[in-house]
Order: sequence, then structure tokens, then C-alpha cells
Amino acid sequence: MFLLVAIIGLGLIIFIHEFGHFIAGKLMGLKVKEFMFGLPGPRIFSFRMGETEYGATAVPFGGYVKFAGVESELQLEEDDEDKDTPPERKYDTQPRWKKAIIMFAGPLMNLIFPVVLIAAILVGQGAPSNVNVIGEISKGSPADQVGLKKGDRILSVDGKKTKTWTDIVKNLRSKPGKQVTIIVKRDDQTLTFKPTLQNKNGRGFLGISISYKKLAPHIALYRGLIATAEITKFMIVTLFVVITQKIGLLVKESAGPVMIVHQSAKVAEQSLWQYVWFLGLISINIGIVNMLPIPPLDGGRLAMLGVESTLRRPINKRVSFIINAIGMALLLTLMVYFVFSDIAKIIQGVSFPGGG
Repeated sequence: MFLLVAIIGLGLIIFIHEFGHFIAGKLMGLKVKEFMFGLPGPRIFSFRMGETEYGATAVPFGGYVKFAGVESELQLEEDDEDKDTPPERKYDTQPRWKKAIIMFAGPLMNLIFPVVLIAAILVGQGAPSNVNVIGEISKGSPADQVGLKKGDRILSVDGKKTKTWTDIVKNLRSKPGKQVTIIVKRDDQTLTFKPTLQNKNGRGFLGISISYKKLAPHIALYRGLIATAEITKFMIVTLFVVITQKIGLLVKESAGPVMIVHQSAKVAEQSLWQYVWFLGLISINIGIVNMLPIPPLDGGRLAMLGVESTLRRPINKRVSFIINAIGMALLLTLMVYFVFSDIAKIIQGVSFPGGG
């Protein structure tokens, strides 16, 4: 079940990417012939609204949008049905700045999506609060065994006052395997508990979690925007350093689709909100990777538009086709490598490295 959830989640992120192209194309006045959920193939259902065919295919993973004209640089000739479409509504006859906006809209949507996801987390679960109040109690933990409850305010640990959650963590982690005296405030009562902490990797473990404060939607969106910007900046800087200094490590340690789905399933099993957060990180990752100047990724198409602007003339269609075909072959080769690498890592029990 969780594996299916993981596949759907990853497919949704790719669909969001194509949704960006779709919206930009519509705003630019292009004729959108098809907008489908799923990979190209037999359709489960479809319906026409205006001039666009909407629906879902038999492979419900990701999605695709098809404009009138030769919108794919892996296609040499336009479809016969497009020949009667006015030039101003075809992709291949658009000025370069319009093509650039359409290409950039996909990765941009992958960066907008996490803003919404993080905002949903902050509204639904809330933001971590550094107050001395217990959020949740792990079942069977020392805290659960002695009767500590959600909402208890921890006043002190072994006589040391704990005014913040940071104080609590600091005082508990330094006492693995030891009995501690915890004084809490519960309603109007002051209670004393004496749990024996578990030893987890040399740290004291009580089995309590931080409390969360739910935010208003407008504040959550702002916080989501700031968080997404900071994560994006960190990922870009990290990717630049790895590419320029440790390219071998990038290929060796990066995770492919199998590992991402595998880890997504594990996260989904643990917590809904952790899974939503994980999807946000993957969406940012996909948005950044798609901006790499590698044909036929969006970044590669933008790079080719830049070359055309420098030359002040279009690149020969056959040359463009060959460049994109080579790029596609390299990407597919890398994808196959990652698939086998991911399977090997899962078999060996190697954890997800967090990017790539």
C-alpha cells in the first residue's frame, strides 16, 4: 500500500512539472491539443473541453502536454492535423522568449508546489514550538511507562529548570540508562515522575516529542515560501560544489527512481506529514535538476534557445534533433545505471543519501 502511495506521490510531482508547461502555454495563447495524467500510451479515459483533450493514460505516472506544432525537439515534422493551425498558435513558430517562459514554467512549478506543501504542514500539523510542553508520547517508552502525558509542561529534570524544549533535550540526552526525576505541571497539579531513560546511541531517550503550533494559512504560506527558498539555495550550492569538485561522488551517491520510491514508501509508513515534507524536497530536487543544461531537459532547451539568440538564427532542425537524441540516450543510460545501483543499495541496506 505504502509503495503505491510513494509511486503516486512521485508521479504527482512530475505531473505538476508538466502542469507548469500547460499553464504557460495556455497563457501564451498556444493551442494545447492534449494534457494527460500519466505517460503517453493507451488511455483509461479522456474528454474534450474546448480544443484540448484531457484524461489519464494506462500508466498513471507523471503526465504530458502536447502543443500544436513541433513542441518536442525529438520530433522533426509536425502532425498533419496541425497544418491548419494558425502559426501564432503553434509552439515551433513562437518567439524565443515565449518558448523560454514555457520551458522555465515546468521547473518553476516544481518550486511553487513545495511552498503549498510546507504551508499545508504548518496549517495541519503546525510548526515545532520550542516550549517545555510534551507533544506526543511514544508507546512503550519510559515516558509512557511512568504516566507522562501529552500537554504536560516539564518544569525541571534532576533539579535543573527546563524553560525550553532545548533545555529538556540537553538534560535528558546526557543521562543514558539513568533514572531521572522529572517535575511537570499538569492542569493545576505539580507532579513528579522518575523514569529510567533508555540508552540510544549513547544518548538518554525518554520517548517524548516536541509540541507543534498550528499557523494561520497566510503566515504558513509565507513561511513555506521562505523555507522553499532556503532549501533551494542550499541544494543549488551543494550541487554546484559536487559537480565542480566531486563529480564522481555525484554519480556514486545519487539516488535514482527506485531508491526514491523505496524511501518514499518508508517515510509514508512513518508519518503523513513527514511524507508531505519529503515530497516537497523531491519536488525542489526535480525542479533544480531539470534546469541543468542537458538536452532534452528544460535547462538544455533553454541553453539551445540561448545559442539561437547568440547566433540570431534558429539551430538547424536536424542538428537540434541529433543533439537532443544524444542527450536523451545519455539520460536513459544514466537512468538504467541508477536503477541497478538503487536495487543494489536496497539489497545491501544502504540508506537514501538525500539528493540526486
